[in-house]
Amino acid sequence: MKILKFGGTSLANAKCIRKVGGIVLKEAHRSSLVVVVSAFEGVTNELLECADLAERNDPRTRAALTRISDCHRSVARDLMERRGGAQVRSRLIVLFDDLRDALHGVQLLGHCPPRARDLIASFGERMSALIVAAYLAQFRSAKCVDARQFVVTDNHFTSANVLFPQTNRAIRKYFRSLPRRTIPIVTGFIGATTHSETTTIGRNGSDYTAAIIGAALNASVIEIWTDVDGVLSADPKAVAPAFVLPGITYEEAMELSFFGANVLHSAAIAPAVGRKIPILIKNTFRPEMPGTLISRTRGDQHQLATGISSIDGITLLTLRGLSMVGIPGIAERLFRSLAFRRVNVILISQASSEHTICFGVREIDAPAAVAAVRDEFRFEFQHQLTALDQKPNQAIVAVVGDQMKGHPGVSGKTFGALGRHNINISAIAQGASERNISCVVDATVQTRALNVIHQSFFERRKRLALVVIGVGNIGRVLLAQLHAQRSYLLARGFDINVIGLTNSKQFVLDPNGINLARWRQRLSTSRRRMNAKVLAHEIAQLELTDIAIVDCTASDSIVNAYPDFVRANLHVITPNKHANVLPWRKYSELMELLHARQKYFLDEANVGAGLPVMSTLRDLIASGDVIEKIEGILSGTLGYLFNNFDGSKQFSALVREAYVNGLTEPDPRDDLSGRDVARKLLILARQTGSQMELQDIAVENLVPRSLRTGSFSPKFFASLERYDSAMANQFESARSRGTVIRYVGTLERGCARAGMKLFPRIHPIALTKGSDNVIAFTTKRYSRTPLVVQGPGAGADVTAMGVFSDILKLLHYLPS
Repeated sequence: MKILKFGGTSLANAKCIRKVGGIVLKEAHRSSLVVVVSAFEGVTNELLECADLAERNDPRTRAALTRISDCHRSVARDLMERRGGAQVRSRLIVLFDDLRDALHGVQLLGHCPPRARDLIASFGERMSALIVAAYLAQFRSAKCVDARQFVVTDNHFTSANVLFPQTNRAIRKYFRSLPRRTIPIVTGFIGATTHSETTTIGRNGSDYTAAIIGAALNASVIEIWTDVDGVLSADPKAVAPAFVLPGITYEEAMELSFFGANVLHSAAIAPAVGRKIPILIKNTFRPEMPGTLISRTRGDQHQLATGISSIDGITLLTLRGLSMVGIPGIAERLFRSLAFRRVNVILISQASSEHTICFGVREIDAPAAVAAVRDEFRFEFQHQLTALDQKPNQAIVAVVGDQMKGHPGVSGKTFGALGRHNINISAIAQGASERNISCVVDATVQTRALNVIHQSFFERRKRLALVVIGVGNIGRVLLAQLHAQRSYLLARGFDINVIGLTNSKQFVLDPNGINLARWRQRLSTSRRRMNAKVLAHEIAQLELTDIAIVDCTASDSIVNAYPDFVRANLHVITPNKHANVLPWRKYSELMELLHARQKYFLDEANVGAGLPVMSTLRDLIASGDVIEKIEGILSGTLGYLFNNFDGSKQFSALVREAYVNGLTEPDPRDDLSGRDVARKLLILARQTGSQMELQDIAVENLVPRSLRTGSFSPKFFASLERYDSAMANQFESARSRGTVIRYVGTLERGCARAGMKLFPRIHPIALTKGSDNVIAFTTKRYSRTPLVVQGPGAGADVTAMGVFSDILKLLHYLPS
């Protein structure tokens, strides 16, 4: 025999009930069935609202009752296509009359006692079972069965306790009397006392009804049909990559259901466990899916954690005081006082010294809990020997899994993941069974905590969300590279998702990701005005796990917002040099903030575009080498100019040519000034530990003094021609000595200089081509022959490649 339970959205409307009917009729061909149903979706809440309205003698009671009546009559009319419609309608009229009488009685009393609330709530299941049974009776013998005939309870109304000896006997007797091929459609959720008073057995109690009947009849399986494919590893509304668990144990299911996994009512498991009856969670709307089997063992013995769940709306209370240390009975007094006030304690954490006892309760129970503690310890409070701290707006996050027992490192993995993402833990609790590790966090970071832990335990693919700031030359090429390589990266376990884009005027942010094939259209139609601090705030609200900004601008304002992005738990990847050349105090503050928040700052493209200059320098220092000298061509533009300055063209003509070919900044004076080389020297100097400032670097400015001010225009090139003779003289002087001129940056013995320098024609720096950069590292190990890094040092393609390389580095740095 099978027990099938349907509820929630499975019974939302006539279409859903037809779906339920198809499942029931198909299963009935295979084995004998008992079907348990809950009320139609939302009806129990509507009934209890009617009770509240009637208690206040609110005139809206009639309209609320009419809505419920119309809903059920409409569904019955749609379903009764063959026969039985008149009979169902007449029986519904009787039920509605009884419901109206119950509500009228509440109106007259001006009060709705728990017994009346249970009676009113019971009509949802009674009407639901009647309609479902009548629909099935059109195809096969089916009968509406009122569970009050055999589910016997005490008189603890609204949450009655089942009296199992009487209930089990009554169930067996009743179902033995049913015709063999009749499908019973049983009301869930409700029962009756020995005096025939209607009771309810707790919200979501239809699961419990199914388990009670299943245990009494020794069913082969209890199937809970809902609107999800099974028990998931986490709440999919909070954790997008959550997946269906094929099998879990009874104990794991109990832990998960208690901590917020609402697929199954926790109490429903107990009767099944006693009889070792498996419970199968299935999706009414996708019956072909295998679902989740809850039984004594689960198939996957290698997965440490089974699932992650959470409860919000928690207040954390901490009783503390030196008077508690070593005094027996403190905990007993505390929890006895809470039990007396009927306060349910969800989590307990106690220091071994007994100096503090921390416990979590639902926020609705917090006032009663505080009153209970203050009353019990009034003497200690009066003499200031004890204090009670309250921390509202908390959430409990629980990691559940049978295989965690005895396995070292599980707690470390959990709390380490939270720590790396700057999620503070207010309290920790772990049971002796080691099946559940629970911690309390601020409710504001609950979603992020769930994602962080889920990623740590379950996700083999590394995920990284990116917000690309600036879609000019570098940003545009980077987006093209990311789009082209997405399939390649996914195949290798890397999921890079661009969730945000900005230009100087607007931004777009989408946690589900932006289609990189149509990013221009998406950004151009956004009405969000670009503001870096606002963007940082909105990203923080998304509660994502691993996320980075990619700053492809040359903007000071974006760099000024870096602290906001870091505090929003973002890593920073950038070719923008302005952060690394901030005044030392601001620079060191930014680096300290990154370190404190455990965020990466990846800046390979700051020096040498796509060349591995920064990583080479860091590796040399990390391996214990001593940097004696760094020298090289650090500007692709200046490299191009002097590599081609061979006497065949005037220097001003070369500058104009570089400008036309897009090899200079929009204002070529920015390149000719040497400031870019100075910035790169400062960046390299600070990597060696120097506290040098930008003004400490001697810079030779190639822009004649008379041309340095004013806005740039193409007339600049004509004015520059007047100084060609001076540059030509320097060229001839160098050639006469068998040397060439190069504009280089030099860092040596704590001094830095950017300017023109002569090199023999066979020197590596003299042999560069085009816009190549070449950087020579002279170190203690590389003293006789410098270590040389050479290649293209400018251009959107190679700079974007350097940024892409940093993105891949970050993915490798992130823990698996």
